[in-house]
Amino acid sequence: MTTPDQGGAAPEPGWTPEPVPEPAGPAENATPAGAKDGLVRCARCGATDVAYRPETGTLVCEFCRYEWTEARLDEAMGLSEGIADLRGRTLSTASADITDDETLMTFKCSGCGAEVVVDTARSLQARCHWCKHVLSINNRIPNGAVPDGILPFSVTREQAMESISAFVAKRKSFAHPEFEKTFRPENVMGVYIPYMTVDGKVTARLDGVGEIGRGRVKVGENNYEYKVDRYAVARELDLEIDDVIVETSASKADIHATESTNNIINSILPFDVKNIVRFNASFLGDEYTSERRDMDVDHADDAAYAHMLTIARGSAAASVGRYDRGVRWEQEQLSVTGTRWTSVLLPVWLYGFEEKGRHGSVTHYLAVNGRSRATMGSVPINTSKARRVAFGVAAAASVVTWPIAFLIMRGI
Repeated sequence: MTTPDQGGAAPEPGWTPEPVPEPAGPAENATPAGAKDGLVRCARCGATDVAYRPETGTLVCEFCRYEWTEARLDEAMGLSEGIADLRGRTLSTASADITDDETLMTFKCSGCGAEVVVDTARSLQARCHWCKHVLSINNRIPNGAVPDGILPFSVTREQAMESISAFVAKRKSFAHPEFEKTFRPENVMGVYIPYMTVDGKVTARLDGVGEIGRGRVKVGENNYEYKVDRYAVARELDLEIDDVIVETSASKADIHATESTNNIINSILPFDVKNIVRFNASFLGDEYTSERRDMDVDHADDAAYAHMLTIARGSAAASVGRYDRGVRWEQEQLSVTGTRWTSVLLPVWLYGFEEKGRHGSVTHYLAVNGRSRATMGSVPINTSKARRVAFGVAAAASVVTWPIAFLIMRGI
């Protein structure tokens, strides 16, 4: 018999959240301005020959050797504040919808006057081919190609190579022979992957059934009858959620297991997003590449809301501990009062291998978190060897078990 949960209200059939009036359009959380002339300049002497040092997490001027750290985006934009006051959708300057006609931009170098074309679909920085000034596109594109912030690499290429080599070494016994022959950890690439960080003020409603065990009674020689009390359980939670991250590169957000194993990027989370700094193209340098964001907020919001529902389930867990046989949530609803979106780049070391088969090719990826060094990947399997080993194990087990089964059948 199912009775209402004594710790909460009974579920209301057809319950729908109260509609929350939204503003006429999204509010803007302005991104701090970058260099107006498009150059990345030393904070002390004004030189533009600036490089990033992952060992110290600082930018260094190659002219005067001054080192400095960019301001944290969380503090510059107040991203940990005001979540309770969010209403409707708030977008940062860089998370606005993408337009298709502004990926090629021309910049006039303020160093020598040359005109330099930057393809923002491929890169977020360029060098003047005459005077070697580094041209930055900080705050130069209104279409979201330039992010608000970036989480710089702290894991070096050598450390990433060690992590990938150790990961592969544990799985080499059944690795595809072509993979073993071509595996070169030095081919790992440092890539900045586009994400959004999302803050949200939401109300979640969970309805389901909880069970409390009342003991068991033995029925027959090896059977038991379990006595269970069932309760209708309902929970409603008001949540203020900080820094959910969602992919904004369509090739990473859409999982096609038959074509690639790019979903492994999600397995190296989390990132220390509170250490994201204001975007500066010097963090890319010559060693790292970046992907351009190609998803608008409207295409990423379902993933963000799914994460928020997961957080709601976890938050409700503490209040349903009395149900020792667990709670099965049968209906889940999320009412979103307000969200705040910020565009960022997160660091990943990637190694790829294309496995060609009769039915097409699959690209296998190994990934290392560019901050925590967490490692995960997909190593292509030598299926022929795996079958032989499986057959051998089955045959060896049969040699032992068949005589025992025969003796049991004879009654010995």
